[in-house]
Amino acid sequence: MQVRFTFDDDLMKKNGYERENVYYTIKKHFQQRRLKCISEDENLIFADTGNENDYGNMWSIILALVLSDWFVDCATSCIFEEDGETEDVLVQIPELREIYATA
Repeated sequence: MQVRFTFDDDLMKKNGYERENVYYTIKKHFQQRRLKCISEDENLIFADTGNENDYGNMWSIILALVLSDWFVDCATSCIFEEDGETEDVLVQIPELREIYATA
């Protein structure tokens, strides 16, 4: 199980964000939940550690990110992968935000 993020430097600069700060913030949240960063180049990728709470922890972070305007202003992709199946999280943002707005 893993989640992969990509960002556009021009988009981040246009919106007033620096790649280093974006990566630091996201990595901090995953590290707090003991999820491992396996790539921090063009793709920022985090993977599970085999802990039974990894799935819930990962989705807790993903949902917090998609509800954050700064993340939406920076991310060009957010792909969740589990057992060979992939899920494009960014295309779900309008629906997820609507669900949380009415909760």
